[in-house]
Amino acid sequence: MQEQPNAVAGIPELGQGRITLKDEALSIVRRALMSGAMQPGRIYSANALAIQLGVSNSPVREAMMALSEKGLLEVVRNRGFRVVEMSPEDQKEVYDLRMLVEVTAVVRVAKQGVDSVDAARLTKLAETTVATAQPDNMVEYLEADQNFHMGIVGLLGNSRMNKIVENLRDQSRIRGSYHLAERGLLAASANEHLAILEALLAGDHTRLEVLMAAHLDYTLP
Repeated sequence: MQEQPNAVAGIPELGQGRITLKDEALSIVRRALMSGAMQPGRIYSANALAIQLGVSNSPVREAMMALSEKGLLEVVRNRGFRVVEMSPEDQKEVYDLRMLVEVTAVVRVAKQGVDSVDAARLTKLAETTVATAQPDNMVEYLEADQNFHMGIVGLLGNSRMNKIVENLRDQSRIRGSYHLAERGLLAASANEHLAILEALLAGDHTRLEVLMAAHLDYTLP
């Protein structure tokens, strides 16, 4: 008997906002991947998910195809999409790339300087990561964490680098960062954002590089 594609628990209907249905579907599926609601190795049908979301198949399939191009899902012919399982070797490759690209990008921001407006915005983002660092609030924490780090990289104004860093971060967090809570490290990891921000605003790129490298260590298998 052929295995049936899985449903995704706890997702809302689409069409409630101003963004396109594809972008809304992309955001919802991505959050499901980060939260673990969509589990590695399991197959999900775009059609079944579209029914859950209350929309036509097209925007959901487009969203899932976009995520497959980012390496988060893989197409299973005539069945749907399988959540990619990251092996320890895959995780190490992503970590090495983040060290090369993301850390370099953040150091470049420190060298070019951050104005007062952006400094205030990043401060709020860093504080939000600390405020949301609760074991029962991991989806919100992961979003806050992403907003802070991408907010820094975005200051370079390099859209290609932005996409690369965002993709690498998503691949490293496809199963979420729940092990931080399990190991009692969530609060410490969140507070690292404040130290990173302090070094960034001070233009201390040497200390910043050390802090970023330590901050990425949790992604190692």
